[in-house]
Formats: sequence, structure tokens, C-alpha cells
Amino acid sequence: MKIIKPKRRKHSCVQKWKGTRDKVFPLLCPVRETDWTPGWDPKLVVSNSGIMEQDCVFVEPDMPNDAIWVVTRYDPIHFVVEMYRIVPEVTVSKFAITLDKEEGKTTSASVSYEHTALSDRGERIVNDFTLESFNEFMEQFTTAMNHYLATGKMINDDECRKPETAIT
Repeated sequence: MKIIKPKRRKHSCVQKWKGTRDKVFPLLCPVRETDWTPGWDPKLVVSNSGIMEQDCVFVEPDMPNDAIWVVTRYDPIHFVVEMYRIVPEVTVSKFAITLDKEEGKTTSASVSYEHTALSDRGERIVNDFTLESFNEFMEQFTTAMNHYLATGKMINDDECRKPETAIT
């Protein structure tokens, strides 16, 4: 048995999404995300309902191994989603979103993402997971989400890389 100290890094932010919690929450789903996130195309979704639910599992193509996502908390009453992303022999990551409050038709979302290394390659991923890279990822996420909420259409990939909102 080998026991090591964890090499992990976590970042969090609060985002403003231009929709009510009832409108935003269903979009936090591997199936619905294909409607609004450029390039998102899971290869498998395991779900009784056909959409996000407690214990839903989905598989995302990744290198060198596919990433397996497991939903550990799905609470549409309190607007909370938590899931783990496992890339075998590389990383285990936790992704969590809580839709906090509404102000008019805008929702505040608390988002956190944490990577834990399982190998040297995983350590490189953890080391590269800087606050700057997290903020860039979240700016693209917010831009895509807000575009979809405003237009009902997916943003094109080039526009998504132009952030429209700041991370707080």
C-alpha cells in the first residue's frame, strides 16, 4: 500500500447568470449542456430520466483515458449540483455549483472546481490549474451560459472566448 499527501488545488468564484434559478438549473446537465456549450459532446450518459439526476454517470472523451463523471448531489429544490470527474491514473476532480439567489432575472452562482493528482501527469494538471486558467474557463462558461439564456442558441466557439462578465 502506498499512502501519499494529496497534491490538489481548488478554485472558487461567484458568477452572475442572466436567468432565474428555475431557468438556469436544468441547463446544468450533461445532456442539456450540448445545447449551449461549444464542443461539449459526452459519449455516454447513464440516467433513468435521460437527463441529469442523482447518481447519473456520464463519460467525456479525454486523453489518455476517458473522463468519468459521477453526480453525487443533485438537488433541484435547493439548486445544488455536485459531481466528481475521474480520469483513471491521472486526476480526481470535484465540481460543484450552487445557485444562491435571484435578483430580478439574474442568478448568483457559486462555483468551485478542485483537482487532485493521482500520478505525475495529474500533478502537472494540478500545477497548471492556476487561478488565471480557472478564471478563463469560468469566463467562457458564463459567456456561453448567458448567450444561451438571452438567445436560446449556442454561442459560436470564437465568441465564447471573448469574456462578457467578470469573475468575483
